[in-house]
Amino acid sequence: MPVDEQLVDRIRERFRRAGHLRQFRRGDFLCTAGTASDEVLLIESGSVKVVLHGQNGADSILGFYGPGDVLGELGVVWERRRSANVVARTAGTATHVDARTFKNMLTDGSEVLRFVNALLQKRLLLADRRQERLASMEAPVRVARQLLDLARVFGERVERGLQVSGLTQLELAQSVTASAKTVDLALKQLRADGLLRTRRCQYLLPDPELLERRLDDPDWRPGR
Repeated sequence: MPVDEQLVDRIRERFRRAGHLRQFRRGDFLCTAGTASDEVLLIESGSVKVVLHGQNGADSILGFYGPGDVLGELGVVWERRRSANVVARTAGTATHVDARTFKNMLTDGSEVLRFVNALLQKRLLLADRRQERLASMEAPVRVARQLLDLARVFGERVERGLQVSGLTQLELAQSVTASAKTVDLALKQLRADGLLRTRRCQYLLPDPELLERRLDDPDWRPGR
């Protein structure tokens, strides 16, 4: 169910009128797994990650989110406890809308309901895509795809290409469900191929379009 941008902008404005703006710092928990779903968040600035703590003790990053993204709405709608942590990757701000106010917004108009339904479809699509990648892509290819996706959404266009900043190698590993050793090797292979340049917590894609073409080739692997 596609939702036009004008509708999305109107919903965000309703959130801002109904909620309260709060600041967060890097490392803050905006939502904690196992706690009551008592509010919905609209990220206004900065970046957060959704982290799932696995039964084996390992953390997996389910997604990265930034300005304009809404989080926590499904737990409120379904009246379920938080299933994952929302952790700040950078300092920023978020509008907090309490659960009762959000539910009133759902009953007051079809626009908000359409918006939530679209979010649900997006969440399901992203979950399916994640499972497909885990099943069909080798870890080095997942690393390359994740870097390109992050660059498209959060990257900064610089003179030498498209750059992602503030991403640790551990976060990259957790987001592609791979070991730190595997990710380190994949980064070395991408650098050797001329598709990536790295500095501490910085990843520069000199030619994103070339990397996209490589990823479109089902037989391509970094380092080959």
